[in-house]
Amino acid sequence: MASERMGGKGAGLEETLKEYFWQSGYFAVRALPFRLENEDITDVDFWLYERPAALTRRRLILDAKNKKVPRAAKRLVWVKGLQVALQVDGALVASTDKRISSRRLAKSMGVTLLDGDAVNKLTSSSKLKLDDQYSLEEFDGLFKAVDAARRGSEWRSELLDTRASLISSFGIHSANTALRASGYFGDQALMAAPASIQAETAMRGFYSACAYAAKGLDFVLSDLAFRSQDERRAALINGIQYGHTETSQALRTVRAAIALARQHVPSGASVAKQVERGFEEQAASVAAEVIADYVSRFSVTDVLFTVARELERNAYAIRIVHFDALSVDARSLVGVFIDFHGLSRERIANVGGSQGVARPSPVPATMPIEGTE
Repeated sequence: MASERMGGKGAGLEETLKEYFWQSGYFAVRALPFRLENEDITDVDFWLYERPAALTRRRLILDAKNKKVPRAAKRLVWVKGLQVALQVDGALVASTDKRISSRRLAKSMGVTLLDGDAVNKLTSSSKLKLDDQYSLEEFDGLFKAVDAARRGSEWRSELLDTRASLISSFGIHSANTALRASGYFGDQALMAAPASIQAETAMRGFYSACAYAAKGLDFVLSDLAFRSQDERRAALINGIQYGHTETSQALRTVRAAIALARQHVPSGASVAKQVERGFEEQAASVAAEVIADYVSRFSVTDVLFTVARELERNAYAIRIVHFDALSVDARSLVGVFIDFHGLSRERIANVGGSQGVARPSPVPATMPIEGTE
């Protein structure tokens, strides 16, 4: 049964919902850790990202429960509080609950409720049952298997860190986290035997991390849309090198640390100078210009968003395709990320794909969700 392959009844519903939102034009991510000061607090069932207009981005969270005894009111209160804590644009609950009182509560709280009738309709739709994509449980299982063989946890940690950054620090910080992960998985792919499961799994992590980086950069560009290309380029360089798009913010913490060293450390002036020089050299070693030169050209186009969807789809495809089989835009952006990490495009193109497999067909553009306009 599909639900067993996906990891159980609840996971089966979540996979159905994920496919529904993908076909509705969203970027949907399941099971994101919510962390506070490096402590895992809870999981967010879904994080949804959409680009309804050139200058508009929306982030939503969704809580999905497929229980015999539904408690929609409890889930509505919980997800509304989480929406406030995460400062996202909206919240949804999917529940088997059909009570009118639950609908009233959802409306009064400003939360969209996909109730039992909607859930039944979605789970019975043959259009939302895919055989060419791994479920999240199967996808994560590939990385767990590699970690088990290596007697470590690095691969799984990289995956969870990139997902967690989407809800804790979405934008330039999440993009930087994903860029780091893409470099890690790119290195792992090149170190593995070209035709091995380990190499293919590393490429799945690489493509997914590239997708997350593209989403973060797309979100950053929404705030830079009215600036000139040169200004966008400078902001992106600052963001990738220092973690802030504005120069004053980027250097504030460093300057404060240098000032403290100058005042309170023996030979403070000399130590402060060394710290400042070391920081500048380390920042300059990050080839941010490679990404900024390419990405700064996009101000109102949806290239990054579209490419992110394609790369994530390929990462989860049961028959993952080669770099050369990606769309022109996807190859261009991934090539930029490869250059950023100093990897070999030719070697990357030769790992992690099924020879001769066509690229998955594009998903339908729009399937509006009632109550989310």
